[in-house]
Amino acid sequence: MIGGRKFKIWLVSTCAVLAAFALYKMFGDTGNIQISKPDYKNILDTNGIPVDSNSGRIGQAKVGDVGKASFRTVNPKTRKLERVIGFEKVLHKTGDEWQLDKPYMNVYQENIRCDIKADTGIVEIENLEGAKPSAKQAVMKGNVVVHIHGQGKRSDSFIYLNEVAFDNDRSMLWSKDDITFVSQEAELAGKGMEIVYNNATSRLEFLKIKKVDYLNIKDIVKNADVKTTEVINEPNDLVKSSEMIASAEEPQTEIQQGEPNETASRKEDYLCLFRDNVRIEYKEEVVMADEISITNLMLSQKKEKSKKGQQQSAKSEDNTLVEKKKETNTNSVEKIVQPSQPAVETKGNVIATVKCDGPMIIRPVNAKEYEEIKPAKFKGFNQLNSAMRKTLGERNLLIAEKIKYNIETETADANGQVELVFYPQIQTDTGKQKVPFIIAAAEGAKFSIPDNQAIFFGDVKGVFVKQTDSFEEQNIFYGSKLIADLAEKQESKDVMASSDISHITILGPNVRLESIKTMGETKLSHARLKSERIDYDRLTENIIATGKGKIEYSNTAQNLRQSSGKNKLDKPCFTLAEGFTKLVWDTNTMHVRATSDETAGIHIGYLPVLETGYGPRTTVDTKQIDIDYYEPTAGRTELKKLVASGGIVYHEQGGNEFAGKELNYDAIEEYMTVNGSEEMPCMLNGVFADGIEYNLKTGTANAVLGSGVGIMPVKE
Repeated sequence: MIGGRKFKIWLVSTCAVLAAFALYKMFGDTGNIQISKPDYKNILDTNGIPVDSNSGRIGQAKVGDVGKASFRTVNPKTRKLERVIGFEKVLHKTGDEWQLDKPYMNVYQENIRCDIKADTGIVEIENLEGAKPSAKQAVMKGNVVVHIHGQGKRSDSFIYLNEVAFDNDRSMLWSKDDITFVSQEAELAGKGMEIVYNNATSRLEFLKIKKVDYLNIKDIVKNADVKTTEVINEPNDLVKSSEMIASAEEPQTEIQQGEPNETASRKEDYLCLFRDNVRIEYKEEVVMADEISITNLMLSQKKEKSKKGQQQSAKSEDNTLVEKKKETNTNSVEKIVQPSQPAVETKGNVIATVKCDGPMIIRPVNAKEYEEIKPAKFKGFNQLNSAMRKTLGERNLLIAEKIKYNIETETADANGQVELVFYPQIQTDTGKQKVPFIIAAAEGAKFSIPDNQAIFFGDVKGVFVKQTDSFEEQNIFYGSKLIADLAEKQESKDVMASSDISHITILGPNVRLESIKTMGETKLSHARLKSERIDYDRLTENIIATGKGKIEYSNTAQNLRQSSGKNKLDKPCFTLAEGFTKLVWDTNTMHVRATSDETAGIHIGYLPVLETGYGPRTTVDTKQIDIDYYEPTAGRTELKKLVASGGIVYHEQGGNEFAGKELNYDAIEEYMTVNGSEEMPCMLNGVFADGIEYNLKTGTANAVLGSGVGIMPVKE
């Protein structure tokens, strides 16, 4: 889903487009037909060929009993063989309606080599005066098999139907029965098919499988040779050697080597849609949407083919292959028109399964929207029923209203509301466990495989809940935009290792990160970090807040570690730190550093909470603050050390005032010292001193070798 894995649904989609084209062409425009000569060597008297008033016709010619006849379509411009249509024999003829035994067709196109056959067929031939004959209506019945020969890395594919019908007037081909697609790369099962082809523009308008039961995408073993059937006779060579080729006097159109025809490329760009409760399931990931589309099917194939051609141009030709090809070209025509059905390959593990309640639709990318739908009401992870959540398990999950995947650029756009759920592994009192981390956005997301990046837009919110025997910790972040840099999975004890996320950036305005700890109905603590930008790096496990920021902290529950000091700074309290322009939180060393480029610097306010109300307020103003903390028990943090530097002013409401260069506070010993310098002299309640020592247990502050009178008035 987001781990850099390429989407493979285009494999079956591309083959479906090609098969649809072949099926339509089998019944569609017959082009420049060349009729093969029937074998009369065993017929002594040509009068023995019965011809009656009910015989079928090709143009003005009546056709009697014909066995193993074939019709060849040659491109009048390129003089290449494009199609061979044939049958074993005509079972029955009534006027222009023929009932055929074992009809078949072989298609030779630039992007497809395809064979089609069935047990029987019924064709109604339309003979208009002055026009070439064509099939007006046709039905193929019984064991209809479409064999698409593999090209390059794509293996052979097969489509199985019980019956397929064609109507030339409506330019439509359809089947109401089950349809099955099988290849080494994919398997599809569904019911009902419709194909509409535009003769004027020579393109497929749409292919629709009305109900998709499932689509399995299989993983082919790496470095294994892809099995493709031998294509007997290269069609171009066959036409050159055939007696039934169009006249050699016809002008031959040269193929221009140059820039590709953009108009032609656009015609061949297709997209594939899956609709209505679509679910793509991987072993460790699931994608859910009301609509999923895959675009630029054919353009991606051309790009891959061009790349492969460039690679092969640097290599010498395989002499063995050339000799084998020459030998193959000497085979008879009959071997083309009678393809045998090979055994279906079923090797390869299923790596993904696509299911949906609605249809699969394939249409040109530049066509007008076909059957535009309004997505169903969005259901996030927490709105899914218990049965669905049990089915999903602890697999990473992407939920969206609509998803569009572009094969050419390898990017995916999720439109509307979107949620990404993954399961980082954390350490708890009872050991390691996986808990859901949910990232939600109101205005969609974009995923890029080349950039290994995911971007979420609009009212972004992330929720991570950690449950222990002692407390519940809820971590939430908010922003306008989130950028997640992705990495391949690694074997690691890292808390984020299972998420494939290496770096997260949350952008504002109004970026904030909140952490709330509760025990039952009692709130133990609440921390809030606000900034213009927040970054998390998985490698260093650092959280960095950039831009003018603020930290608010409340710890209203009674501290379990009692202290004799009246002024201890880690009592139940409300704390505020604001004015910093950068904050770095090292979660490994449990260290926080905040710095400020502003003239006013950082302001820290501390308000203790007593049983009788609020205690005296304490403030510190400085340029940099360093905090070390520790966890005496799992899930409970306490201040270990605080250092304020770059100039400090410390003030207690109704108590002491200190000034100096640096303040050090040891929370465990409950002891504070203040140092000065020539530029920033140390002062205790307005009196100069070389240093200050403050025992918070006794409330006693002493000057060290002090001298002179300060600029601050002495407290009375």
